[in-house]
Amino acid sequence: MSDDARLERIEKKLDQVGDAIVALARMEERMITLFKRMDALDADQSSQNRRLTLVESRVGSNGQALRFAERVFWIVVTGAIAFAFNHLKG
Repeated sequence: MSDDARLERIEKKLDQVGDAIVALARMEERMITLFKRMDALDADQSSQNRRLTLVESRVGSNGQALRFAERVFWIVVTGAIAFAFNHLKG
């Protein structure tokens, strides 16, 4: 084997190693981008969980107030009907 052929093979191998290093660097950049996106999604999900908890607590208290108002309404309606029947009867 001549030295020229051997050097040419070594240069090809070095070119392949260089291409592999570039491919690894690109893959690392993609992974970093994906990790940043995942972190952003985690932060958004945490924010939405806090907001959902707040909405649930407000809905619960609004439901209690609505039940109380409905009971008062039906008591007033029942009293008005009883008063009307008593007034018309007597």
